Amino acid sequence: MKTTTGTYHGVMDHNHVDFLGIPYGYGRRFKRAEEFSIAKFGPNEVNKMHYAVHHGVQPMQDEALDQTNKVNFGENCLNLDICTPDVEGKYPIVIEFYGGGFLKGGNYKKQMSWLDHGSIVHVVPNYRLGLFGWGAVEGGDTNVGLSDQLMAIQWVIDNANSFGGDVENISLVGLSAGAKSISALMSSNSPILDRVQKVLLFSGGVQTIRDRTTAKKVIDRICQDNHIKSSKDLFNLTDDGLQLVQERSLNQHVPTNWFGPVIDNELISENWEAKLLQRLERTHFKTIVSAGGNELEQMKELSINHLEDDVFPDLFGKNTAILKKTLLSDPYSKNDFVKMLGTAMYELPARRLAELLSQVSDAEIYGNYSKVFEGQHGGIIRYLNTPESELNIDFRKNHQHLIDLLSEFIANGKPYVENIKYEWPLYDDDRLVMELDADDLKSVSVIDRRFPKDLPWQSYKL
Repeated sequence: MKTTTGTYHGVMDHNHVDFLGIPYGYGRRFKRAEEFSIAKFGPNEVNKMHYAVHHGVQPMQDEALDQTNKVNFGENCLNLDICTPDVEGKYPIVIEFYGGGFLKGGNYKKQMSWLDHGSIVHVVPNYRLGLFGWGAVEGGDTNVGLSDQLMAIQWVIDNANSFGGDVENISLVGLSAGAKSISALMSSNSPILDRVQKVLLFSGGVQTIRDRTTAKKVIDRICQDNHIKSSKDLFNLTDDGLQLVQERSLNQHVPTNWFGPVIDNELISENWEAKLLQRLERTHFKTIVSAGGNELEQMKELSINHLEDDVFPDLFGKNTAILKKTLLSDPYSKNDFVKMLGTAMYELPARRLAELLSQVSDAEIYGNYSKVFEGQHGGIIRYLNTPESELNIDFRKNHQHLIDLLSEFIANGKPYVENIKYEWPLYDDDRLVMELDADDLKSVSVIDRRFPKDLPWQSYKL
């Protein structure tokens, strides 16, 4: 595979070719991604064969502090993995952005293995995490992690012919922070996203786009916790040192909303909602928005006092009052409170995003409410990734049906499978979504689950 960043030799796996650790950019401390120029290494470097058979450097995260971990972590982690049926083909391209609360993840742990070994090209880029990618540091750039993702998309567009991809059929897919990243990308000012035809969002939407004030308060809190006078001093720390500073502040918290895309009026404008709708009107991209039932059920193990006093503010900051008033009725139990947390984190943002997109006439939005592996965050992805033979017999009925529906959407833009005579309903004025459980695929209306219009879009507001 000859690309703009070098020539690579992959490895066969299940009649596909894997290319691992392909560089697509350079990452400097708190600065937006720079293009990876193979010419810097000499005129013959472009044709020199590199063996792309091992994972590249992974983004810095808490695992990097474990001295026994054999994974190579580092700040300059801008590489991607490709699984293609044939470098000579022309297959739909799916770019996956992984989840992990903008704090964890990497292409060494593929979250959507169900996308491998089908008739698609599956690309998983690394992007910087935590302070490295999303910190609003004095003297640094904003939306560093977002710039990584943009550069990865541009690399895929520039090199699609080299790995058998169809540049006119690109989908973005993400779970949790990956879905939130994609939503922000589609709401951004970047023209690159006009090349995207479809997006698949699992348990994430636009809710982590935050204002500069919130972004600054997060970085100020981290500096205060570590007795650091100015965030400019973070430039001087080692990779491990910066990660340690982050971990000291995040310890004992549930900080999955602390980081995210920032309204900087450059990549993301204050009127990002209008920008998102303008892109939809311009490009007619198609969307699947999915959320699970009660995705935070594991929090039932915590005491109600801890949930109310610590977890709730960690997840939503100053928005706790309006969410509690809107989504919870007195008196309430711990089970009610945990269900409210899951609704506020995942179901509510999914419904609101679908409603926002449906303002565009003829928009094609497909909603999904998943009950498989209920109570687990991203349970639908676990369902998709689990081989049918390993599923409980009650869970097997719809497994292949769901994969076929999603595959048809990726390939052709229509989630319809002829042999089961089920057509995923459009999310329109009737607010129909596909409800998925172990026994059935059915269309249900969520019109009675509308939420007050005065709820803030920004889920985390200090």
